[in-house]
Amino acid sequence: MTDLTPDALRAGALLAAGDVSGALLAAQSGLQAQPDNAELWNLLGVCAARLEQLALAEQCWRQALHCDPHTPDANYNLGRCLMSQGQAAQAEAHYRAELEQRPEHAACHGNLGVLLEEAERLDEAEAQYRQALRLRPQSAAHSFNLGRLLYQRQPEQAEVWLRRALALAPDDVDTLNLLGQRLAERGEHAEAETLLRRALAQDADHVGVLSNLGLLLQLQRRWAEAEACLGAAAERAPRQAQVLGNLALCLWRQGRSAEAEPLARRELSLAPADADAHQHLALILAQQGGWEEAEVTLRAGLDAQPLHAGLRRNLGYLLLTQGRWDEGWPLHEARLETMPLPTPPSPCWLGEELAGRSLLLCLEQGYGDALQMARYLPELLRRGPGRMIVACRPVLLPLLRAQGGPVEWLPLADLAGPWPEHDCHVFSMSLPGLLQPEPAPEPAYLRAEAASRAVWRARLPSSGRKLGLVWRGRPEHEFDHCRSLPDLETLLPLLALPGVQWLALQPELNEAERGWLRARGVPALGDELADFSASAALLAELDGLVTVDTAFGHLAGALGLPCALLLSARHTDWRWGLGSETTPWYPRHRLFRQREPGDWMETLARLANSLPGCLDLSG
Repeated sequence: MTDLTPDALRAGALLAAGDVSGALLAAQSGLQAQPDNAELWNLLGVCAARLEQLALAEQCWRQALHCDPHTPDANYNLGRCLMSQGQAAQAEAHYRAELEQRPEHAACHGNLGVLLEEAERLDEAEAQYRQALRLRPQSAAHSFNLGRLLYQRQPEQAEVWLRRALALAPDDVDTLNLLGQRLAERGEHAEAETLLRRALAQDADHVGVLSNLGLLLQLQRRWAEAEACLGAAAERAPRQAQVLGNLALCLWRQGRSAEAEPLARRELSLAPADADAHQHLALILAQQGGWEEAEVTLRAGLDAQPLHAGLRRNLGYLLLTQGRWDEGWPLHEARLETMPLPTPPSPCWLGEELAGRSLLLCLEQGYGDALQMARYLPELLRRGPGRMIVACRPVLLPLLRAQGGPVEWLPLADLAGPWPEHDCHVFSMSLPGLLQPEPAPEPAYLRAEAASRAVWRARLPSSGRKLGLVWRGRPEHEFDHCRSLPDLETLLPLLALPGVQWLALQPELNEAERGWLRARGVPALGDELADFSASAALLAELDGLVTVDTAFGHLAGALGLPCALLLSARHTDWRWGLGSETTPWYPRHRLFRQREPGDWMETLARLANSLPGCLDLSG
């Protein structure tokens, strides 16, 4: 190894002091006297790199290694240089050469880990990061790298390392951003926002932070703030397709597709092979009624990525919305690849005769979906299963169990443990495609318990029309801001109708709502409905129901109760079709659609003018 000469010591001191030009001159002066001094060539390479002269830096480090292959840090420095130029294989070779000589070189382990992670050699990368941390346990950079690597693989462990990195470097923007993103994903919105705003205070132009904060605010329906953040990100990164897509979807979720469309088209032009870009434009076109171009857009995405589950699922929804059942149901199966559903260790049932085999049916997705698909249970039983096990959410269990029949009912939560013995399984939303692609009218396929009905009958008025009211859904629903009424004042046209006793079935009322209803003589019964069995018993004693698009609407349909269903123009679920006032799913439903996005007052006034005829109260 070359001894450090006075020139090398002087150049090193100047470099440490930040005098790059002075260090460069000192190294050059020393090399005039000692042209084979490897350490001087190494220092000269560092100076050149600091001055962003990478070609000169590479030449210097290669010369250093030529003079002395054991020059400390020369292989490491050359590896970094080559890595920055995209020469991954050569960079890896030099990193490994450095580590052969100096296995305790923590930074080299860390950089090799980054290179391996970029090559998706994740197990090797993780090993390098962990070795770097063993050598330098107080390194914020190594802790962050390991946390970032584990983010998709072991998110809980990732959070531990990101918190450790943040404790070591409290103002690091990348750590604040990634940890904030992680907390937002697991619902810790307040802490996530605090971290992301701290990151933004450090770097107001950070596109990743602006995007993550905007997406977090969007989850909370803080639309103006979300749009401001996502718009700022798009201004700073106008050629990043994902950033444009985030802003486009924010506008789409608010029903502002005309504004979103140019952004989505630009996103697709920047990323013509990207599945998300095709999906975003298709959703935005569909919201404006551009069904034909939306379909073309999704099919173009599938031409490039024929196995992409999201594209197939969205095309399925689009076709089902148009009543193209035979085409839509097979594509709808792609939901099983994109949704977090349990996976029984048995073959999927594909519609064949069961011939005595045991079948596990899982009632999937929301309460309304489960109630809608319960219509297929009798037909499924006719296929001859030797044993039928139906798993559902516990709140549905009392109602469905009371229907009788040779069925074993199991709370869906139980499926987290050992699976019941069975031969094959099927998910409920697959049943239409397997049994009856085109929905047939089912006047009533569920019944309420007689004893519970009698209890409600004794409590309710004996004369006059008794109508239930539900005006909002679960706030967790992605489009609840579209489907739920904005306030109780919207209901005034209905409450003014003579001869009607309105009953509020809405759960989880606040005190202001209770007072408002009390002042208008509307009993609030929602909190007494502990499960769907109780809800069914009350509904069965009413003359009809007015509801937004929630599970109550499906329950009314399953019971054969007349129902006026209020539908948003901004987002209408696929099962209600495009423009009809009726639905093949529930023959006694009448659909009242917004004529203008967001205008519930006109919709409710139209409904008030149509009662009682629209509810077929004479039936």
